[in-house]
Amino acid sequence: MKVLDSEQWVGENFGDCNLGDKRRTKRLLKVASNMLAAPEQSIPQQNQEWADVKAAYRFFDNDNVTFENVAQSHWHQTRQTKPGRYLLICDTTDIDHYSHEATTGLGMLGDGQGRGMQLHNCLMYDCNAKLIHGAAGALIDYRKHKPENETKTQRLNRERETDIWGKLVDQVGCSPEGSQWIHVWDRGGDNFEAMCHIHLSGNDWVVRAAQLHRNVLTEDDRKIPLSEAIDEARFLGSYELNLRSRPGVAARTANMEVSVVRVRYPRPSQHSKWVKKCGIKELTMNVVIVQEVDAPQGSSPIYWVLLTNLEVETFEQAWQVIEDYENRWLVEEYHKVMKSGCSLEIHALRDSKRLEPLIGLISVIGVRLFQLKLIGRSQPEAKAQTHVPASWLRCLKLARPKVKLTGMSVYEFFRELAKLGGFLGRKHDGEPGWQTVWRGYRKLQSLLDGMRRVGAI
Repeated sequence: MKVLDSEQWVGENFGDCNLGDKRRTKRLLKVASNMLAAPEQSIPQQNQEWADVKAAYRFFDNDNVTFENVAQSHWHQTRQTKPGRYLLICDTTDIDHYSHEATTGLGMLGDGQGRGMQLHNCLMYDCNAKLIHGAAGALIDYRKHKPENETKTQRLNRERETDIWGKLVDQVGCSPEGSQWIHVWDRGGDNFEAMCHIHLSGNDWVVRAAQLHRNVLTEDDRKIPLSEAIDEARFLGSYELNLRSRPGVAARTANMEVSVVRVRYPRPSQHSKWVKKCGIKELTMNVVIVQEVDAPQGSSPIYWVLLTNLEVETFEQAWQVIEDYENRWLVEEYHKVMKSGCSLEIHALRDSKRLEPLIGLISVIGVRLFQLKLIGRSQPEAKAQTHVPASWLRCLKLARPKVKLTGMSVYEFFRELAKLGGFLGRKHDGEPGWQTVWRGYRKLQSLLDGMRRVGAI
């Protein structure tokens, strides 16, 4: 993957957006470029001219400018995958606008006291290149209070919060020929109906189980709780996992055991009209159990129960499933990029419908910032002169005169970029995080802007 300069990247990701008028698309390119140059700032700070500030607010207030219309072009490009193996990592994050009292149309958050919306993202990861390929889709949801004295049947026949997992699967669709797409979900996606959506799409899944009390069918047709089926799992192997220290928790080496059991998930006795209509009565899957043994006293042992339709007969196949799930942290980092790097929650507009296209724009800009972190690590041998814009290299040389550009790799370039953002680069410092890369990127963009103003590039 080559790093495009900002103008070219904006054109490729937003130039084909259909907003009903070419002038709106042109304005989107302008707003996106200004946001990319200063993603952490507010709209007035990003658009320095008062005319541009007013135009940006009018843009987000237009009925033809929606969350889907702004992000759709990027989503479509992301889904055009080449042959290979890709993870579709999905999760939900709360967007808190509690402090924006004037904003109308928001839903509840947390215990009902918070105000905001929920953003459900699908981040695509290229397993072969070890790069973020892009965002494949996203949905916005507004939580509502549950009706009082509601029966389970009534709940199943109305729109529910859990429906968003299946809706996003349908939005993303099926993989192109030669590509394998694997949905990777945490416990929030442990839902028979949601997994039926994946099954019908022809894609695969790795989902962490949340409901261990659920009844399943064994290979000899016994109906038992999943927790009992786990006890009958076949041992495949063991490995050591090095755990880093956390606040209040010391680093340690965990001894992990891996086992597997094959089960069938029957359709729940009480189910929605959609489940009945789709005709799926059971789903066959493997259950991969990852558990820590001999955990130190006082520590919580690691315990994962992973549901997958992937073939798991050997330890190597189970290890692939575990590795797929371990990449789930990427979507959490992506949400941090949007909230910290793009200041997602500081934007105050009068109505939630105005916020939606702004969130769609930020969700795509966030992909750009997050990709910058991983490109250097995944392409350590690639040459910076062929994979990084020449203007970026010139600015880096101006900011760090002692840097040698001859023979510089992409990996070395991004370490130097992180140093502009405060990364020290000592032997024991490890790899730079996205925040230092992003701060360095900001300084680089400021230099680029100055060079453009004086006609140096």
